[in-house]
Amino acid sequence: MTLFTPKKIISENNWGDELRQARLFKNLKIEEVAKKIHIRKEYLTALEEERLDRLPAGLYGKNFLKDYADFLGLDAKKSLKKLNEKISSEQLDDPFSQKIVKKGEFISFPKIIRNILIGCGLLICCLYLIFYFKKIVFPPKLEVTQPSQNILAQETLLLVSGETEKEAEIKINGELVLNNHDGFFSQAVNLKKGLNNITITAKKKYSREKTVIRQVLVE
Repeated sequence: MTLFTPKKIISENNWGDELRQARLFKNLKIEEVAKKIHIRKEYLTALEEERLDRLPAGLYGKNFLKDYADFLGLDAKKSLKKLNEKISSEQLDDPFSQKIVKKGEFISFPKIIRNILIGCGLLICCLYLIFYFKKIVFPPKLEVTQPSQNILAQETLLLVSGETEKEAEIKINGELVLNNHDGFFSQAVNLKKGLNNITITAKKKYSREKTVIRQVLVE
């Protein structure tokens, strides 16, 4: 009784198996071929396994295939044609290699881009909240224009004026001063003979207080 031994049917485009079977038919080890044609064993193995990602880019990989096919007595042009067909097939399956990306592929592959955009959105929100929080709790701007510095005066009545934020509440020596809608304020202050401390404060509803002190010496 004759036993049936199944044989692997090689696809017309399976050029890697053609290389391997041609080498085995000549009873050659892949290490021997590598030494004879001066191509690394890893590249020959990649050719037989059709692992294009393990081959050098460009013409190097194609030249390796041509030299290997010529050495084994195969039709190098036919092998190169099959290699080009496989390269074209893999490029069609790779969304990054296409100039126009299909809608479904665009949704599937750029998860990292989506995560980056979400992260940027969260960062912008956090920065806005920080800015808004600072605007609420930080003391308002306060600029005293008159007197601009500590001065020597002869009169007991002094005009104190300046500018702050329009939402701020202004007090001079503890007394509330009205400011206009643009944040400008002005108030006459009675002085006494000798050294006078004029304390100007500005504060918004939830903010810290900003204080400016001027000293006026009345002769």
